Amino acid sequence: MAPLSDAERDAFERWLAREARRFDLRPLLDLLRDKGYAREDILFEGAYEGSSSPSIVEAIRFRRWPAPGAVVTLNLGLLGDGALLPSYFLEVVESLPRPERFHDFIRFFDHRLVEGFLRAVYPEQEGGPFGDFDRVLRAYFRMLGPGSISTMQWLWQLYFPELPVRVTRQAAARETRSHAFRTGESRLDGTGILGMVYPWDASELVVELVAEDETDDRGRRWPGLIEARMNERVLPLLAPFHVPLLVRLRVLYHATWARLDTPGAADPSYLGYERLRGDPATGHTTILYRGVTGEPQPE
Repeated sequence: MAPLSDAERDAFERWLAREARRFDLRPLLDLLRDKGYAREDILFEGAYEGSSSPSIVEAIRFRRWPAPGAVVTLNLGLLGDGALLPSYFLEVVESLPRPERFHDFIRFFDHRLVEGFLRAVYPEQEGGPFGDFDRVLRAYFRMLGPGSISTMQWLWQLYFPELPVRVTRQAAARETRSHAFRTGESRLDGTGILGMVYPWDASELVVELVAEDETDDRGRRWPGLIEARMNERVLPLLAPFHVPLLVRLRVLYHATWARLDTPGAADPSYLGYERLRGDPATGHTTILYRGVTGEPQPE
């Protein structure tokens, strides 16, 4: 983003000072960063007892001296409502000739406490507790066990919250080419087979997505929506684990049918084919994916 001019910066700061209470902390910091304010130029302080803002952000002010930056006042810290400091301690401080000196001293600890709060709540941000947050997420995901029914249920429901998800395990016939004899490579120890394909029985996870209608609220068909999201979001996560997987969509009520045209019909169809009508409440199931994640799909 291009840097703001002096007039634009002044107008932006006046507007943000008026609207600060409408922001949550994370969007406020993202906005400041996009406008050119570095993280080290932002200071945090706790609001005094009796602040009236219902949100975490109480106010923001901008300073030019001793260094340009922003001071964000939050309903957190050591001087706000529900603070850790005892009330009698605050009363003693307020009775001092110059209590603002104590407040300036406390602001240092407020800033450090808020910085720690941000690192804990938003660990994915730059400067967080992890050097590579994406790598940490992948490590945690491996610990969950992607081949389990409970993890697969949680994962698919996370990416398809608008549809009920059912995950089961079933036996499935598989074929492998890894045991075929190869000249100069195969051993005569019983592990090789004659022929290129070896059938074997295995188990696979079955993910069934259930939709009441064929289309969503915007008229888009579910198979295309599910395949696009699945290929973009879910399958790349499962690719390193080589999970045998079957994904199918079950539509409870369908509105399209097919039937064979009859000669001499009043409304003839194109090339003799038309919709076959049946009970709309019977539903139908469509297989969207079948294979081992991370391996090429069979032609």
